Formats: sequence, C-alpha cells, structure tokens
Amino acid sequence: MARTSDRTSARNRARQALAEKQRARRERDERMEAAATRYFAAADAIESARRDAGQAIQALIDEGEPRAEIAELLGITTRDIKAALDALTDDDQDDDSDTGHDEPQGSDVSAGAHRDHHNNDAHRSDEAHVA
Repeated sequence: MARTSDRTSARNRARQALAEKQRARRERDERMEAAATRYFAAADAIESARRDAGQAIQALIDEGEPRAEIAELLGITTRDIKAALDALTDDDQDDDSDTGHDEPQGSDVSAGAHRDHHNNDAHRSDEAHVA
C-alpha cells in the first residue's frame, strides 16, 4: 500500500509543479504585455512631442524668423531644427501613405510620360539604323 500512496504523492507533486510553472508563465506573460504596452504608449508620446516641436519650429519659420535666431531662441542647433522639420515632413508623408493614396503625383506622371517618350525615340532610332 505504501507504493500506491507514493505514486499518488508523486503525481500530486508533479501536478503542483506543473501548476506552479503555468502560474509563473502567466505572470511573466502579463509582465511582458504590460511592459510592451508602456513602451508603445511612450513611443506614441515621443512621436507626438516631435511632431509638436516640428510644428512650433515651422510656425517660427513662417513668421519669418531666421533659423539661426530660432536655434538661439530655443537653445538648440540648426541641425536640430532641420531634423525637426524633416521629421515633420516624414510624418506628413506617412500620413499620405496611410490613406492608401499611393498614386503618383502629377509631376511624377509627366516625368514618367517624358521617360516613355524618350524610350520610344531611342527605339525608333534603333529601327532606323537597322533599316
């Protein structure tokens, strides 16, 4: 009979160990999810702050302030100003691509038409040399 109780006891210990592993795994998953959520919130806040900074700098430029004076006023470099404006431009381009309007702009279409026209001319000149 001691053997049956030993087996039962071993199974109970195994069940408890498995339950402990599952609990630890769930807790770890919850911590990972919470950390990822905090990261995404922080990344969104950084992106928003960069956009706001770029818009503020753009407003100063629109007022006619030279970039060097803006840099001095804000305590940043002209490179920082360029980076903020570039980030603002990148955000605008990202917004355009998010809408699904990936069609080329009018100037791009004319450039493509010019390229096609040029290629046809080259093809015609090749035909002239062959004939």
